[in-house]
Amino acid sequence: MDAVVTFRQVGRDYRTAGGAVLRALREVSGEVPPGRIVAITGRSGSGKSTLLHLAAGIDAPTSGEVFLLGRSLAALPDRERTRLRRDHVGLVFQFFHLLPHLSVEENVLVPALVAGDPLPVAAARARELLARVGLAGRARDAVQKLSGGEMQRVALCRALLRRPRLLLADEPTGNLDEESGEAVMDLLLGLARGEGSAVLFVTHSRELAARADEAWTLHSGVREP
Repeated sequence: MDAVVTFRQVGRDYRTAGGAVLRALREVSGEVPPGRIVAITGRSGSGKSTLLHLAAGIDAPTSGEVFLLGRSLAALPDRERTRLRRDHVGLVFQFFHLLPHLSVEENVLVPALVAGDPLPVAAARARELLARVGLAGRARDAVQKLSGGEMQRVALCRALLRRPRLLLADEPTGNLDEESGEAVMDLLLGLARGEGSAVLFVTHSRELAARADEAWTLHSGVREP
């Protein structure tokens, strides 16, 4: 079975304001098969978030290729790349990026509204996910009333709403206390495994990385053997 996301000799350079070239990634290769959970570890500035952005097609490599569901992202027009990400990728960030003027359930429904999915079906799915993360009774609440851990659970439900083939999580517990972080990670991994989503997540925590099926370590933009 084809990998959900594949990196082939991927490099990413950035030019600083002074004109110097910063090499964020250098010849990184790897693949994430369906249903597999992969952690990306490494020190700050090692290229972890850059690799995640390349997987989502949010950023483009300077060299090498990224394939999502067997399709080269570089070969796709912007509109098609955006559609592929919208339909098959779920995103969870360290900072929850919830919309403060919307309720809990409305925040979860945002991807379906953007995609034009039938609202009754999407709403039933949103309520199911909120129940699974213990927030069934908070669906109509304003998100400002939630704790940080509860906000991240809402963000997780939003990411899983359309049953993505790939879930990308960038330091999903980095803005939470240890207890809330462990609870959110339990939910993220449990729900992803239950849904059959492949997962690529960035973490500084060795303990969290050990819970993945596989861990990739980056050092100065290079994947360690």
